[in-house]
Amino acid sequence: MESESRRLLQSMLNGAAEVISKKDELNRINVFPVADGDTGSNLASLMQAIIDNVVPKEYSTKELLEEVANAALIGARGNSGMIFAQYLTAVAESYHHLESTFEGLVQAFQKAVHKAYDALLDPKEGTILSVMKAWSEALAGSYEQERSFPQSLLNAQIVAEKALINTEFQMPILRKNRLVDSGAKGFYYFIAGLTNAYCGEAVSIPVSFSEKKDIIQPSHFETNEPLYRYCSEFIIKQATISQQTLREVLASKGDSLVIAGNEKQIKIHIHTNEPQEVLRLLSAYGVMTYQKVDDMKLQYEVTKAPRAKIAIVTDSIADLPEKFLLDHQVHVLPMNILAGEESFLDKLTVGPAMMKEKLEQQWKMSTAQPTIRSVDALLSFLENKYEHVLVITVASKLSGTYQLVKQRIQGRNLSSKWIQVIDSRLNSVAEGLLVKQAVELIEIGESFEKVTQKVKQLIESSFIYVAVADLSPMVQSGRIPRVLGKIAQKLSLHPIVSLDESGNGKLIGVSFSQKQSMKKIIKKVTKLQLKELAVTHVCSINDAKLWQKQLEKETGRNSYLVDSSAAIAISAGLGSVAVAGIKEEETI
Repeated sequence: MESESRRLLQSMLNGAAEVISKKDELNRINVFPVADGDTGSNLASLMQAIIDNVVPKEYSTKELLEEVANAALIGARGNSGMIFAQYLTAVAESYHHLESTFEGLVQAFQKAVHKAYDALLDPKEGTILSVMKAWSEALAGSYEQERSFPQSLLNAQIVAEKALINTEFQMPILRKNRLVDSGAKGFYYFIAGLTNAYCGEAVSIPVSFSEKKDIIQPSHFETNEPLYRYCSEFIIKQATISQQTLREVLASKGDSLVIAGNEKQIKIHIHTNEPQEVLRLLSAYGVMTYQKVDDMKLQYEVTKAPRAKIAIVTDSIADLPEKFLLDHQVHVLPMNILAGEESFLDKLTVGPAMMKEKLEQQWKMSTAQPTIRSVDALLSFLENKYEHVLVITVASKLSGTYQLVKQRIQGRNLSSKWIQVIDSRLNSVAEGLLVKQAVELIEIGESFEKVTQKVKQLIESSFIYVAVADLSPMVQSGRIPRVLGKIAQKLSLHPIVSLDESGNGKLIGVSFSQKQSMKKIIKKVTKLQLKELAVTHVCSINDAKLWQKQLEKETGRNSYLVDSSAAIAISAGLGSVAVAGIKEEETI
């Protein structure tokens, strides 16, 4: 079959492209297990990984299936994506033990279904599993009779089509909304695209897929709010635990548990309220190489009832109260936090308690911009949900996030009329206040052009002052010039740090104690006419509350107080407190 492997690869790539082209439709009909409108995006991520990572060349069939499986595991996202990846992994594993024949291939597809079911703690009919099972069994049964792989593909597609139509009646939520399952339809599109390319036949579209159904808006669907908030995924290598035992360990931490992979690596998908706890448990059983955490509650609310026609996107360095972010549907790209060989997602899999522990132990820590995959996934989710998107990033002088987002927008050929990116030239609560102002402008009905213009103007009126408890982290990270930093350290001085006009860190003052630093900052801030005020801290809540109270008394302005992002904690160090504000516009 080696001469057939190229034909099979091209057919699978055609199937992948077919799924990607139907991404928006699959997102629209996504109501199970959570109506977060991202099944199409998740399956498109898997298919894009196959297209990007499986290089067209001569493979043996065994090699081809292994390459496809490895790529699928990399790109798998969400329930259906994880099940699909496990199915393809199981196909590769099953074929490994069989002869290189068409009979071996169809048997591998059939055997893989059982492993796909086993990947779930609670497999349900009426989902992608049902169509996988129907197609795989029909393919094997037809080949046994016909002894023709192309004819078996055509026959199996007809059976898969009927199984897909039947998913509408297998689950109450699908029956209520008169929809087929989104994941199942994605699988159907894959095998339809594969069959079309392999056989050179026209792909039939099931009669129930009417245009009327496809244009139903998500807001018309009857759906339930997610029971758990976060869709979390992790990959561990060198696992020291079996998949069955792993299911038992994680069973109480959430639902929609899917475990896929092989002896080389395991990918875990779970809906949970405790992604930090899940990560802690998994870290004991292998080397963590990948993490992804999506806010399903936010996705559900955006899909069900968006607050505005303009989306606001920022990064996790923008320190804002969690409730504000959710209430106003602000989308956040998490920074990556590197600690030794471990990696974490800022504010999702690492929080203040873990940061304090690692900083006290003097771990060597650093930050990295969001991954390309996380940016692409968010952009994919936002497409066709908003009329416009405004991205406000941390200062480009401090992070590559601004450039990364710009590159991904260009790479995806997104229109500047739809999406704009602003370099805030700020960080922490100063960046957070800018985001807050953008949200308020959008919610009073300002146009996209007006909001973008106004936010850029507000940057000039924004400031941040940090009373640093320990200068070492800032010197080590290069945020403060090494020579100046070393002098301050030798004299046991407590610096006051700010940002210059371009967004670079600068030393603006020193004191003999942090208390003196805060007094200087308060004196400086009280001379200003303020529009906004906010305070953040690195594991120093009691001191921060005292300073906040005094600031509010002196300025007459209310403020919010939040824990600092892990990214800021690394550069500012334990005990640091920061004050940020936006000055009132001068009137003539």
